[in-house]
Amino acid sequence: MNQKTKQILEWSFVLLVISVFLGFKLTNLTFHFGDGNAYFYMAQAVTQGELPYQDFFLADPPFLVFFLAGLRLFFGDHLLFYQALPIILELATALILFLLLKKQNNPWAFLAPLVYLFSFSVLALSDYLTGVQLVVFLFVLALFFFERGHPFLSGLFWGLSALTKLYILPAFVGFALFVFLEKDRRILVRLIGGLVFCLFLVLGPLALLSFPRVVDDLLIHHLNRPAGLNKPEVFAFLFKREWLLIGLALAGALVSRQKKFLLPFCLTVVFLLFFPDLYYTYFGSLLPYLVILSLSFVAWLWAKSLAGQDWSIFILVLYILFLGVSFWYYQQSFFVHGRFLNATEIAAYLKTRPEPFPLYGSHEVAPLVALLSQKKLLNGYIDTNAQVFASGALDLEAVSRAAVQNGVFLLARITDRPEEGITDFGYEGFFSPRAFRESCQRLKEFPSTAQELDNHLVIYRCSR
Repeated sequence: MNQKTKQILEWSFVLLVISVFLGFKLTNLTFHFGDGNAYFYMAQAVTQGELPYQDFFLADPPFLVFFLAGLRLFFGDHLLFYQALPIILELATALILFLLLKKQNNPWAFLAPLVYLFSFSVLALSDYLTGVQLVVFLFVLALFFFERGHPFLSGLFWGLSALTKLYILPAFVGFALFVFLEKDRRILVRLIGGLVFCLFLVLGPLALLSFPRVVDDLLIHHLNRPAGLNKPEVFAFLFKREWLLIGLALAGALVSRQKKFLLPFCLTVVFLLFFPDLYYTYFGSLLPYLVILSLSFVAWLWAKSLAGQDWSIFILVLYILFLGVSFWYYQQSFFVHGRFLNATEIAAYLKTRPEPFPLYGSHEVAPLVALLSQKKLLNGYIDTNAQVFASGALDLEAVSRAAVQNGVFLLARITDRPEEGITDFGYEGFFSPRAFRESCQRLKEFPSTAQELDNHLVIYRCSR
């Protein structure tokens, strides 16, 4: 087979995989609960002249919000289009992984999109806009440009990735350490220069305008957050879903010795081991390294001997079967969860209400419904995650008093199980139980479509 024919076949396979993934995801596109709904509303606020840290709380650096605000020029108010953004970013990441491995002359580079896109983690995480998709796309792009001999541009994209989520910084430290050990020091200066330039360009003006708020939101809040999920359970969940990919990647780490990937990967794992508030989404930042190291191992085997080639084929066939099992598990256990199928119905109901009240409530619900119903949220309270109140970034009692005095429609995902003595459970993380008992009445309930612990979405009228 000549080189041109081989390239045509490789690109045809890559485009086929991308098309199948895109078709599957788009045909099942719908609104979901999650942090993304708060980011959608923040993006609108930015286009209306409001700024993070100054006008509303933001627990992360601002690039994701600015990125979404920029997309409003193309998407406008077609909110469902934004739900497709994680899918598009994952496709772009898969394509860059293919080009990155192809630049390294890996004969199995064309399998990178298949291994990446149909891993359980990407299948599940791409249903939600969490920011991890943009983080991963940007740092993989940084790796690609470094391979192409553009360290300053690589540093810029590392900077944009860090300006999306801070948890990518340990990976950058690992990559910078690789450059320090293996490359000319001038390359390191250009790499770090690109990152620093990007940080100052985006975050500098906001720090000048609201330095105390920037410090509170980006540093103090995170230092005071309580522990999240049980860490061993979170790691065990990842291992159960990705054990074969992890095993192949560890083998690849032993034989390939690619420090440019190993050091960022190791420092990210160390960070995740010690960071107290760990969530499943953070593991998305490990997937590109796992894919690269796994296919590096298969390529190493292939080059060893005829027996190694047989083993390579066996491993690839086994992994394709593993991907099939992962897809089945995703379809059976995760595909139906977290969907917000009646968001437009709830918004339509609120449009009929005569009270001129703003909305307040769960960050997974209220921001999206506010956008769909063309109503405002109370006083810029967009991110009402319970962690924001637990860390002291917002005062639960003060916010609840302001809500009651102003008058609000309170939106919450509620668990009602009267037979177990449970009613109106689910608002406590973002609204005062005392204020709720004294000032809130149930207006309307809708069935929850999340297929999770809650069984109702409830609108309450809270006022003096």
